[in-house]
Amino acid sequence: MFTQNQALRTLSSPESRDRLEVVVADPRFATRRAMTRQVCKVFKFADARRRLQIATCVTVLTKLADRGRIDLPAPTNNYTAGAGPRQLPNAVPMPDGLPDAVRDVQDLTIVRVTDDTQRALWNTLLHHKHPRDMTKFCSAPMRYIVTSAHGYLGAACFSAADLRMAAREYWMAWSDAQQKGYQPYVVCLSRYLMRGRCKRLASHILGRLLNRLPDDFDDQYGYKPWIVETCVDPDWNGTYIKAANFQYTDQTAGGCRNPVESPKAFYVYELNHD
Repeated sequence: MFTQNQALRTLSSPESRDRLEVVVADPRFATRRAMTRQVCKVFKFADARRRLQIATCVTVLTKLADRGRIDLPAPTNNYTAGAGPRQLPNAVPMPDGLPDAVRDVQDLTIVRVTDDTQRALWNTLLHHKHPRDMTKFCSAPMRYIVTSAHGYLGAACFSAADLRMAAREYWMAWSDAQQKGYQPYVVCLSRYLMRGRCKRLASHILGRLLNRLPDDFDDQYGYKPWIVETCVDPDWNGTYIKAANFQYTDQTAGGCRNPVESPKAFYVYELNHD
């Protein structure tokens, strides 16, 4: 069974401080990328396919720098320097001629995002239409774009779940040791966007995504997740979430990823019923 390293927990621990400071102070690692690669090697941050977890680690190092724990070299890429993720020059046109019912949608296709061009399209869709905009996910993102003969209908992303979520821990009823070992097998539906009005489109697409997610995740990261979780803002009723057979568990104490936000409805979906 694959057990993913919890980078933030590991690098924040007193036991890791000396080893981390040695890497940070070494002049051979004068760029963020070089420093991140070395931290991954020293602490053995690798995924199930033994690839260094660069994206996860650089996010954690940035958090530690923001907290004053370490000093990082100045960023050299546009995103980290504040230019934001790549987008298309213009907003994506809304679907044209979208029928009222999902059964009448022509050439309905879910595309897994695998290159920079698709990612720019995904970013643009979320930036212009999702109430929470796009974001840089901490770990294990799986992005999708929904397209059709009528145009681009939406986008979605699954990513690593928060380390701690009281509503989840209560529902799972697992010990601290189980939580640490099995955490990677819980993923979060972090973004979901459907454009245009079409009956049952949102729940239909979500169902198809859940069916293919385990194999796509295994192809990308080398293991299959067991649970999908998501939060629903109080301004939304979560109809498509319920229609896709998510289970309501409880209210969160705050936002899913920002505790100062208002409580949200917390839902889970079992990909693996065992």
